[in-house]
Amino acid sequence: MLNFLPSIASCLDNEHIPWKNILIGFSVAQFVFDSYVSYRQYRVLKDKTKKIPPILKGKIDEEKFAKSDEYGIAKSKFGFVDNLFSLILNIVVLKYDLQPYIWNLSGKIGTKLISYFRPAISVSGLGIVTQSVFYFNLSTFAFSLLNLPFDYYSHFVLEEAFGFNKLTTKLWVTDLVKSNVLQVVLMSPILYAVGKIFDKFTDNFIYYIMGFIAILQVLMILLVPTVILPLFNKFTPLEDGELKTKIEDLARKLKFPLDKIFVVDGSKRSSHSNAYFTGLPFFKQRIVIFDTLIEQSSVDEVVAVLGHEIGHWKKNHIIQLLLVGQFHISVIFTLFSAVYQNKSLYKSFGFNIESATGQKSVGKKVFLNNKFPYLIGFSIFGELLKPMDCLVQFIMNLFIRHNEYEADAFATKLGYGKELSQALITLQVANLSSMHVDPLYSSYHYNHPTLIERLDAIEAEIVKLEKKN
Repeated sequence: MLNFLPSIASCLDNEHIPWKNILIGFSVAQFVFDSYVSYRQYRVLKDKTKKIPPILKGKIDEEKFAKSDEYGIAKSKFGFVDNLFSLILNIVVLKYDLQPYIWNLSGKIGTKLISYFRPAISVSGLGIVTQSVFYFNLSTFAFSLLNLPFDYYSHFVLEEAFGFNKLTTKLWVTDLVKSNVLQVVLMSPILYAVGKIFDKFTDNFIYYIMGFIAILQVLMILLVPTVILPLFNKFTPLEDGELKTKIEDLARKLKFPLDKIFVVDGSKRSSHSNAYFTGLPFFKQRIVIFDTLIEQSSVDEVVAVLGHEIGHWKKNHIIQLLLVGQFHISVIFTLFSAVYQNKSLYKSFGFNIESATGQKSVGKKVFLNNKFPYLIGFSIFGELLKPMDCLVQFIMNLFIRHNEYEADAFATKLGYGKELSQALITLQVANLSSMHVDPLYSSYHYNHPTLIERLDAIEAEIVKLEKKN
């Protein structure tokens, strides 16, 4: 741990610091900033004087251009209401100390469930780590229920109005049930393991947490495409034909370690398109293509998109992202160590880390026997991080945008520049993505360059290659 952190931690453990007001202030400030950025984009979309960009002349008609604006405006309005609801909910939870209430309720539910298998639990109560797991599942489930109307509206009203939604109500409900079951099955052991690390290595948890997360990332890379995603979508091997042959030829040419090529039935839920590859770096990779992409694009355009994706592999962008992600996580947990045992912070939200008789509740207050509920602390800490998260989002978007330009240039050097440009236009039109984007909105929300920026860069790369030849 950094030497200056203990002194910072000592200074922050001060009951005179208005933690609750600070966190609520950060939440309001985040909402105001997000709303301002979104409003800038809203004004761009509402501007009736704008024209189709010159580079798209003849490649997109006025009707699609206008419809993309309508879609963006509808999403902007919905996003504002959704964010406002989230802000109100967050303020209510913080201001009225709902976390201790949910904590107590999760303890009661957990004790009843586990006492069927271990009767002694009904007397001794749950430990901090076990109760944290129940707290996470209960609070996440509760917030998911509150968010159901917004999720339903997003799919069956907004997306439906613009022809994207392919979900049935039955499939939507099935997805929700599967998602919640998966959350309990996957997150419970993960949170329990993390809790045990905090419990055992209270003053030196960072290195063990980082090692655990690194192992977890590897497991997720292996399990998500092979076990989890097939629970929601059907992955079918790409049939023999021109597309498969051209992809395999490209993979051989670039020495890309291709394992299998799958087509996923993305059209079952939406008409949006995509393609990606999965697998550990330096190992066999699985290419996945949305059936909607195959339907909307020519064979060469699909190959161009995959040339772009293979460019990410060639340029080691996946490894770079993993390393940057690990660094980011290490910074977060290092900063968390400065407030993890901050009694004044917990006390501000109804948790008193002092009791001679074990865990007990008095009114809205929860008294813990010198035990720090790590999950509560981390959720509060997450609110404190909002200003930093905002800055990190800008930086990460810049980093990923750079990688996207490199992948585009890679595909262009392979001779797929024009096909990639057309594929990007096809995707843009099919997805009704905005043609005009406010610069601040783009920098904050887009981790990919805008369509115009990518087309200009590809065109410049084509010109450069032509001059060389």
